[in-house]
Amino acid sequence: MSPPPQQQQGPVPLSPRPQCSFLPAGMPAERVDVAVTSRTLVRASDPPRGFPAVLQPSNLDLILGSFHIYLIAVYPAPAAGFPAVVAATRAALPAFLSRFFPFAGRIVANADTGAPEIACDNAGAELVVAHAAGVRLADVDFADADRSLGRIAVPFQQGLALSLQLVRFACGGFALSWATDHLLVDGHGLTALPNAWSELLRTGGRLLSWEPHHERASLFRPRDPPRYSPSLDAEFTRYAPASLPSSLLTATLVRRNYVVSAADVDRLRAAASTRARRATRLEALSAHVWKLLAAAVGGLDARCRMAWLVDGRRRLDGARYDAGTVRRYLGNVLTYASREVDVEAVSSSPLADVAAMAGEAIAEVFRSERYEELVDWMEARKGVFRDREGGGKWTEVVGTGTGSPALVVSSFVPFHVEGDFGFGRPRLVIPWIRPGRLGSAAMTVARSPVEDGSWLITARLWPRLADAVDADPDAVLKPATAARLGFGAPDPADVMQMQDTTSRM
Repeated sequence: MSPPPQQQQGPVPLSPRPQCSFLPAGMPAERVDVAVTSRTLVRASDPPRGFPAVLQPSNLDLILGSFHIYLIAVYPAPAAGFPAVVAATRAALPAFLSRFFPFAGRIVANADTGAPEIACDNAGAELVVAHAAGVRLADVDFADADRSLGRIAVPFQQGLALSLQLVRFACGGFALSWATDHLLVDGHGLTALPNAWSELLRTGGRLLSWEPHHERASLFRPRDPPRYSPSLDAEFTRYAPASLPSSLLTATLVRRNYVVSAADVDRLRAAASTRARRATRLEALSAHVWKLLAAAVGGLDARCRMAWLVDGRRRLDGARYDAGTVRRYLGNVLTYASREVDVEAVSSSPLADVAAMAGEAIAEVFRSERYEELVDWMEARKGVFRDREGGGKWTEVVGTGTGSPALVVSSFVPFHVEGDFGFGRPRLVIPWIRPGRLGSAAMTVARSPVEDGSWLITARLWPRLADAVDADPDAVLKPATAARLGFGAPDPADVMQMQDTTSRM
C-alpha cells in the first residue's frame, strides 16, 4: 500500500454541495461540508532506540480487529486564532510521535498469516488541515450526527496509524479529531492520546507524567494449551457478507447525538436504586434505554437484548498482570456483556429491576478469567485471517443485527479528556465510528468536557427506536443542539427547566 502524498494542494471538496456563505443567525446548517486544505506526513523526530520493527497485536486486539475510529473534540474560537493552533500542532507532533511511536507507523497484513500487525517504520502520521466552508459552530445541527460529526471526521487512508485532523469553522472555532485504528487503542487508549498531547504542549514538550506501554503480545499471552468455554463459539461469527444484514437495511439506521443532564442522570440513578442495591449511573441509563428499546420493539418480537462493551483493566488478576503496566497500556482490554429477555418483562418491571439485570450481565464478564479465555479462544481461531474472501475476521453476534433486536452500549464515562493544549478546553468530546454492515442499534456514552455531570451520547438507531426516544415523556435524551453544547444561545426549554429546578430548591 502506497503512503498518501506529502502535500495535497488546494481544497478538496468532500461534498457536491458546499456551503459557501454565512447562514443567518439561528438558522441551522443543512449539514457541514468540509474541504481539505492540506494533508502532510509528519514523522517522529527522535525514534526510540531498539523499538521493534514490527509490533504484534495481542489476541484481544485481534478480536475487535482493524477499523477506523475517531475521537472528535470541538473548541470555541481561541483568542490566538486558528493559524496559531495549526502552527502549535505542526511543531509538537514530531516529538509526540517519538513518545507514541507506533502511531507513526502503518497497519499491514502479515505475509504468512494474513493477520494485521503494526509496522513501526516511522512512515509518518498524517496531519490534515481543513475548513468547514461558511459554517459557524452555532449553526451546526449537532443533533444529526451524520450531518455534523460524520462530516467533521475526514476519511483517511487504510493503513494509517494516526490521522490528526484540524477543521476550522467560520466563527473561528475548530475541531481536533484523533483518527486511528481500533487495532491500536480501545476507549482508554483513545482518550489517553489527547490527554498526553495536552500535557506535553503545556510543558513545552518536555514532560509527561507517564510513559505509554506499547508492547502487546507478551502482556496477554495465550495459555498452553489454550482453555476456554465452548460457549464462546456462540458469541462470535465471521465478519462476512453471508452473516451480516444487507447494506440497504443497515443504511436505514439513523445517527443522532443527545445530551443527558446531570439532573436527569441523578434522577435515573435514584429511581434505579433500592435500599438493598444502589445502581450505578450507567446501569440506571441502561435500564431507561432498555425500556425505550422494549417500547420500540412492541409486538414485533417477543425478545430483545442489551449489550455492553466492558473495559476489564481494573479486573485483571494482579498476580498475572502488573497494575501499573495495565494502566499505561494503550491496546484493547475489552469484551462484550449481553442479556436477552422478554420484551414484556422489560416493559412491566420497575426501573430498579431492569438496572439489576444490567448489573448482573456486566458482572458475569467482569472477571479476569473471561479475558484469559478470550485470549485463548482467539489463539485457536487465527486461521480466519488467511481467508480474505470469506471475511478475514470475527465479530460479536450481538452487534450484527441478526436475531432479536439488540442495543449495544459503550461507555467512555470513566475516561476524562482534558483537551486544553493551550487554546482552551473543548465543549464537545465524542467518539465516532462508521460501522459498515453491523445492524444492531448502538449508543456511546461520554462525559461532557465541561465536567458539570452531564453526559453526551452518540447513537445509531432504527427509526422506530429513534421515535421512541423522541416520544419519551421524561425526555432524558435531549437533542444535542449547538445551544445545549455551549456554541449558541441557551435553549429556552433548558432555561425553563433550570428555573423550575431552582425554584424547588
